[in-house]
Amino acid sequence: MENIHALIEKIKVDIQDGKSEEEIFQSLLPLLGKDSEFDERLAESLATLPHVKTTKVLQSMLETSSNKTVQKIIRRSLYRLKSKGISTEESPFKKESSILRPLQAEPPKGMGGGFDSSGHRLLLLVIPHPGRGGTVMEGVISDTLGLVSFSGEAVTRKGVRIFVEEIRKSSPFPLVEIDVSYVGFLFVQAYQITLEKKGLVPQDYLRFKGEIESVKKTYERPLIYSYLQADETAKEGRMLQRGGDLLKGDLYSSWRIEEGLIRSYADEVWEAEESKIVLHPTQKEARFQGIYQKALSELFSGERRFLYKRRLEEMAYLLFKLGREGEARISLAVALDLEKPLNLIQPNPFLFQLVVTSIFSLLAEAYDKRSKEPSLIVKP
Repeated sequence: MENIHALIEKIKVDIQDGKSEEEIFQSLLPLLGKDSEFDERLAESLATLPHVKTTKVLQSMLETSSNKTVQKIIRRSLYRLKSKGISTEESPFKKESSILRPLQAEPPKGMGGGFDSSGHRLLLLVIPHPGRGGTVMEGVISDTLGLVSFSGEAVTRKGVRIFVEEIRKSSPFPLVEIDVSYVGFLFVQAYQITLEKKGLVPQDYLRFKGEIESVKKTYERPLIYSYLQADETAKEGRMLQRGGDLLKGDLYSSWRIEEGLIRSYADEVWEAEESKIVLHPTQKEARFQGIYQKALSELFSGERRFLYKRRLEEMAYLLFKLGREGEARISLAVALDLEKPLNLIQPNPFLFQLVVTSIFSLLAEAYDKRSKEPSLIVKP
């Protein structure tokens, strides 16, 4: 069953972001009518949001529900809102439609995948147009470079479906639905980074810039906070301690620190391992730990830590939408911990494991390369 509290928080954010009551109701519709207890709790909880849009969502629920108990609770919630001075006039959705209906476009669609180890991410935006297909836009954004690539084109209605399916098949990450306004926000954000870096803006982005900006809204924080509570997650210490396990999962398995940043620390570990000085295993391990701590201190004391915080928040949303709430909570717990100054005595488990994994990936490549080199010893 959906988390009612998280759902109410999301509706609250949607209202604040200016979404229409119809958009809000359409997002709830797939959840309704499956579990009467859920419908009852949702109807009752909506009375805690004193806004005219809430009353219209409740009225739409009333029109679609056939459960008498649910209908009774909806009416009670409407009465409670009315007593708070909120207008509960009849929903405009109930008015009979004109015989000559205008062509209706499908709602815009936003989708996205996860971050790869370079901080690149695929986003997809589809904006249908009544009677003439729609505009499909595909882009790869980077949180350090901005717009890595972008393409867009006008296609038929059938072409939209084919385009989305092809992107799904070719994407290295599973794609999940993302609020259209948030995808627009991410594209505009990447565009601004490109300008700041004096990078080259893809021509297609400039062609479709107006359409993107027409759907984008400004967000103060990532979408995951509309689904998971930061305070509750931060208190779950066991989630943070499992942070290192994320790198064992499929969505994080390719994550490594860039070679140019981690190479010098890997070289130090190599030298310690190959040293002719005989060290006790405990001494050697202490030397390794010192190198790991040095890497953490030099790489993650500043802006890069917050870069990873945002990546982990976005990955938490991806995991949540894939139905992997446990991993989503771990990812969010790690991200929240990165708000704090770096602690080398009790380092962030995810960052520590990322450093170790990145170092030993380079060492494994070096060992493999050396083993393949021809021996200079001439056999008798």
